[in-house]
Amino acid sequence: MRGKSRNKGPKRFFLLLSVGALIFADSSLKPAAQSKEEDQVIESLQKSYDSSVDFTAEFRQETELKTLSRNLKARGKLYFKRPGRMLWRYEEPKGQFVLADGKSLYYYQPEQAQIIKSPLKNAFRSDIPLSFLLGIGSLKKDFKVGLKGLEQGHYVLQLGPKGELGGVGEITLGIDRDKFDILWARIRDAAGNVTTLRFSDTRKGIGLKDSLFHLEVPDGVDVVELGS
Repeated sequence: MRGKSRNKGPKRFFLLLSVGALIFADSSLKPAAQSKEEDQVIESLQKSYDSSVDFTAEFRQETELKTLSRNLKARGKLYFKRPGRMLWRYEEPKGQFVLADGKSLYYYQPEQAQIIKSPLKNAFRSDIPLSFLLGIGSLKKDFKVGLKGLEQGHYVLQLGPKGELGGVGEITLGIDRDKFDILWARIRDAAGNVTTLRFSDTRKGIGLKDSLFHLEVPDGVDVVELGS
């Protein structure tokens, strides 16, 4: 069964995932003015991921909800392939996934037996982070990027939005000093909630098949379309 819906429940969730994806996907991290060290770190980070068509990584996700005084935890595996294809497959919550196949974005909620579908070209058009993933945005235009220094031996980059960008207040990235892999991303939204994504076992250029990003609808699950 396929239907129409105005439900915006997953918007914030997609925003988070999009930020995680843009970290690896975008090649325009370089700001207009920066120190020599910042320049070297950012260029090395760009080269590390620009040279890879695809990658996989394990991830752990924790969200601190300020208003509810509680933490939400999740974990799983991320698959990414240029252009605009990604799969966040969750082990906890079990069965949940977010999929982009190059044309549409899908969010599967097993507990509700439904998949929420949005056109990739205009899904959450007001959320700048997703636009980076689609290749229609520019980090150097919408963010101020600065090197904060070192944290536990890792480079720390801070991305501050120049305006209101999809509810994102601040993004901080932890970068391996040798491989220039993204080790973690911390996203603070306008409400003060903080989500941390930690990545491990990152593997680049492994030749992911396109079929991995093909939607298979489980039996008894509805596909609900948001917009057109």
